[in-house]
Amino acid sequence: MAPPAPRLQRVTTWMADRDIDALIATGPALVNWLTGYSRYYGGPAAAVVSPAGERTLVVLRDEVAVAEQISGAESVVGYSERGFGLELDPVPLLVAEALRVAAVATAGRIGVAGELGAAVAGAAAATAVDGSDALHELSLVKDADELAKIFHCYEMCWLAHTAIAEGAAAGASEIEMMSAAQAAAQIGHGSPVEFVADVLAGGNTAEVCAPVAIAGAGRAGPGEPVVADLSVGADGYWADTCRTYVHGSNGEVDEIREQLYTIMDAAAADLRPGASGAQVYEGIRDRITAAWPDGEFPHHGGHGVGLTVFDDPHVIPAESRPVKSWMVMAIEPGVYLPGRFGVRNENLFLVTPDGGIDLSQAMARPLSPRAQSTWRR
Repeated sequence: MAPPAPRLQRVTTWMADRDIDALIATGPALVNWLTGYSRYYGGPAAAVVSPAGERTLVVLRDEVAVAEQISGAESVVGYSERGFGLELDPVPLLVAEALRVAAVATAGRIGVAGELGAAVAGAAAATAVDGSDALHELSLVKDADELAKIFHCYEMCWLAHTAIAEGAAAGASEIEMMSAAQAAAQIGHGSPVEFVADVLAGGNTAEVCAPVAIAGAGRAGPGEPVVADLSVGADGYWADTCRTYVHGSNGEVDEIREQLYTIMDAAAADLRPGASGAQVYEGIRDRITAAWPDGEFPHHGGHGVGLTVFDDPHVIPAESRPVKSWMVMAIEPGVYLPGRFGVRNENLFLVTPDGGIDLSQAMARPLSPRAQSTWRR
């Protein structure tokens, strides 16, 4: 499968097609996508891209030194004064500095994208061209360096799952397991991570997820399941995973879990370029309904993953957007038996012409032994 053109090349092609003299992108996701800069508690930032693909990263003055070390931008400039929290509304200062860097004359055209696009357009003397939707679409197809970052988050997810597996075996509470999982991912990464999780035990698993049920003092009794849906964000990218564990043993849960793996594999095979999210969802739903006529499947069948944990396209009945090669998709079939329990599994897959390939296999490198112990079926 031939790799896509590098994302910066795709962006400059889009700019050339629209005679854009400079692009200003804002918001953590797009700035990270264009420059590779993501910072814990980072302030508002912008990426300014020239028609030749030269990137200037605009960050708060105190972030300049670290941004120069870790970003891929050709230059970094600062705005505002030294110190944090002294300027309650730094956005006008960011916009002014980004426009100064862009230096587009009144007769020119400036592309704007991201969270502060309206503010940039309103302050620009040049004609503003909205590129938010276009850049979002381009960002759904992943370059090799992005896959590596998502894979790292995938590994941190499975490290977090080891804490869940150990907690389920010991009869720990939901909140104890959730807290231990975050700690495992954070220690594995070596610095703070973004972390979102559903950890439900026993009868709570039939309630599917938050906000209906959230982690608390509940524990799985002997033979009861624990459903752990864990998402980890690091270095500006995300991964999403889910596994079902049992406190002790339960042959029924084990059988359902194995059937859901089979359904996951079938859905992954459907992840071919051109297939819509709705088509993939229908396959998952029909297989679950056939296997468990009395069960419920009340949630999506998956979604894109990358700069956010819940990205386009979505595996839902209304999604007409097709999947494309080099997208990363989460597939998560589950079944819930009202009043009893629920079971859910979730892996990440790279879309290829031959269907989805689990991300760990697509990267042609194994997870660490500890992480692999929970990824492995």
